[in-house]
Amino acid sequence: MLAGGLGLPVLATFEHPVDEKGALPARLERVFPVHGQRLSKHAFDCCREPAIRNTIKKTAIKQLAGAETDVCVLQSVIGLLRMGLEIFSLEDCVFTSEPDPRPALERMYRSGAIPCTFKTLYYELMAGVGEVSQIDRKRLLPSDFMWPEALPPRCPKPATEER
Repeated sequence: MLAGGLGLPVLATFEHPVDEKGALPARLERVFPVHGQRLSKHAFDCCREPAIRNTIKKTAIKQLAGAETDVCVLQSVIGLLRMGLEIFSLEDCVFTSEPDPRPALERMYRSGAIPCTFKTLYYELMAGVGEVSQIDRKRLLPSDFMWPEALPPRCPKPATEER
């Protein structure tokens, strides 16, 4: 929603052949920007696909969200870094079926990716209260856009055990 509202380039890559991992979930499909591009890939590292690599070069994509954190995201981040791009990994926007994604995230960061969150990205793009007024934000973004402050905490406090 944020990228679409601000007219930022959006590129979605999908595994081929298309299966359950080769399509956007319905909740994301409904908000995928009209101007967004969809490309199919055979390699886990999207940079190994010439069409995707060329599209990335043309659009200068710098933020990354996706799945699986420990497979496609990890390998693509390393490939993008090898291309000389500065990569901001939106840690709260990647996911995986792996119970512990920390090793993959650490490898990305040690390779040069910059850890980031959706909230950090949002406020960086908004630049400040004087740059884009609250009215402009409401005009640019869909009415069901979830403001960063409304998102649940990433690391909820553990429940207190009753004894």
